[in-house]
Amino acid sequence: MKEQTTGLIRRLYMPAVLCTALWGSAAPCIKKGYELFAIASDAPFSQLYFAGWRFALAGLLVLLVARIKGHRIVPLRSEWKPIFWICLFQSMIQYVCYYIGLSGTTGTKGAVLSGTQTFFALICAHLFLQNDKMNRQKVVGCLCGFAGVLVLGLGGLNGFNLHGDGLVLLSAVSAGAGALVSRIYTPGRDPMLLTGWQLLMGGVFLLAVGLLGGGRLGAVTPIGVLLLAYMVVLSAAAFTIWTALLGKFPVGKVSLFCFLIPVFGALISAIVLGEQILTLRNLSALALVSGGIAIANYVHESKTESGQA
Repeated sequence: MKEQTTGLIRRLYMPAVLCTALWGSAAPCIKKGYELFAIASDAPFSQLYFAGWRFALAGLLVLLVARIKGHRIVPLRSEWKPIFWICLFQSMIQYVCYYIGLSGTTGTKGAVLSGTQTFFALICAHLFLQNDKMNRQKVVGCLCGFAGVLVLGLGGLNGFNLHGDGLVLLSAVSAGAGALVSRIYTPGRDPMLLTGWQLLMGGVFLLAVGLLGGGRLGAVTPIGVLLLAYMVVLSAAAFTIWTALLGKFPVGKVSLFCFLIPVFGALISAIVLGEQILTLRNLSALALVSGGIAIANYVHESKTESGQA
């Protein structure tokens, strides 16, 4: 029993926590990137140009890793449609809203609000999939999560604003829809190939929009380049590890760890950006959103392990 527990910690718990820590660091790193690259909060095309570099390079890195692992990296004709639809929701719409929205909110709020994508994914699945309907526990998870958003918006951290918080929340809606699209198109196809190309395609799109709008990096420093390199590796490494975990363990056992993403996001925002998170409102919102994610995914774990759809 002890050896089994030790093996589970090494093969599941540690890699899953690492992934959630990497994803949780995204919001504060983006905010720090705006500072290091001298990108103003009222320069949306420069923000998208910055995002484009990250995701185009991350896509190339995922495809490189896939090639090294012996995967096919040239899409078949039938795979371009899935790549486009996944890219539309998970890279184009999501990150246009997310990168512009983060310039108008804090890293803490950005991390907590982006965590609601789990609940939007459940709602999308309920609306469009016949075998994945809401039940009592999923509803409780969603209610907890949206209660956290409500708590966060009622005067906390300067209140709720549409330009910042609203766009981040809209990005979570797009991510939830993207999860549904991925669920429809990924089975039977190589997820690394799909993700590598959708990241690359999305990155090129963001770069093009940024350039056409006159976006640029206001300053390029060694520290800024190192931060961008970390963000590129973050996207590629977290996806590669997460995909490997999903191939070895039930989906519910893996996705249960997603509740840690907003927790790490808030903690890293406090460390990197110096934000104040130790307030009753912030901690309550964080607990509600993270708790809602855990409840929702625990339901999925139970069904998965009992053989239900």
